[in-house]
Amino acid sequence: MEVLGLTIFISFSLGALFAAMFFFSQRDSRRGIEQDALLPLDDTPPAQAKKPQP
Repeated sequence: MEVLGLTIFISFSLGALFAAMFFFSQRDSRRGIEQDALLPLDDTPPAQAKKPQP
């Protein structure tokens, strides 16, 4: 039974570590590598600068 308790303890520890790292990465204001890698697939046209009317 000691092995079962140790396994459950390690499982919960790894789960808590994963959750903490995930929420910390979501809090980061910088964009991720995955987001930058998908920019060439973006279909939205770039914003056009409006020319001033004379």
